[in-house]
Amino acid sequence: MRRELFSNPLLLIERIGEWATDRRRLRRLKSTPAQHLRSGHIDSLELLDLISRECGPPNVIYDVGANVGTWAQLAHSQFPRAEIHAFEPLEKHLARLRKFATETDRVHIHEVALGAKSGIHTLHVTNFSDASSLLELGAKGAEVWGLSESEQINVPVERLDDRIAELALAYPGLIKLDVQGFELEVLTGGTEALRRAHSVLIELSFEEIYEGQPASHEVLGFLAEAGFVLRAFGKGVRLGEPVFQIDALFMRRASRRDD
Repeated sequence: MRRELFSNPLLLIERIGEWATDRRRLRRLKSTPAQHLRSGHIDSLELLDLISRECGPPNVIYDVGANVGTWAQLAHSQFPRAEIHAFEPLEKHLARLRKFATETDRVHIHEVALGAKSGIHTLHVTNFSDASSLLELGAKGAEVWGLSESEQINVPVERLDDRIAELALAYPGLIKLDVQGFELEVLTGGTEALRRAHSVLIELSFEEIYEGQPASHEVLGFLAEAGFVLRAFGKGVRLGEPVFQIDALFMRRASRRDD
């Protein structure tokens, strides 16, 4: 790649521009809870800006599939007054998530997975733990991403609407979903939460990485039926190259300030 860059000045300029953009984006996070994040952690930064401009800063955020808390840190840096409810069932991720939660009183951890039905379900843990899912890994996941299943563990799964009712939680303005193909299961169990939200930020997949994973058009259709429209994509798309996954922002049209 380095040889190609020096033999192609235009490509070199393009890569320098991308590097400069990444540096500018990271500088925005200086002196915030997200200041240590790397470029790959902030793909949705501009989407949060768009939410703020068009809907106003959310008071309550649900981070479903919170992992170790990198996205929660980004959201907290942009919306420091928001209450963030972080849902994460995998113990190896929870240690770092708990550490972040001790640094602010705005983050509340729920050590459960979310789905359409409550109960105990099998979590398929992969060699890259961020890709662990309640769905079994498919052939494309192994082929494209080099993933393999390393273990299976049982985790508690709850319906989001039941969790809200049980703990008397405030409803979210923004729901973020990064649940490795389980998006429709989560949304089906949280229809009332979805009805109250103005924005949904979701990792949209265009390949069946997991067995039984809904196609992107099914996710789009579900959200359209719920009154949401696709508003913007996050960073990560190169012109003319295949898209496998990308952060996508959906907004309820009636929630936008210009309507």
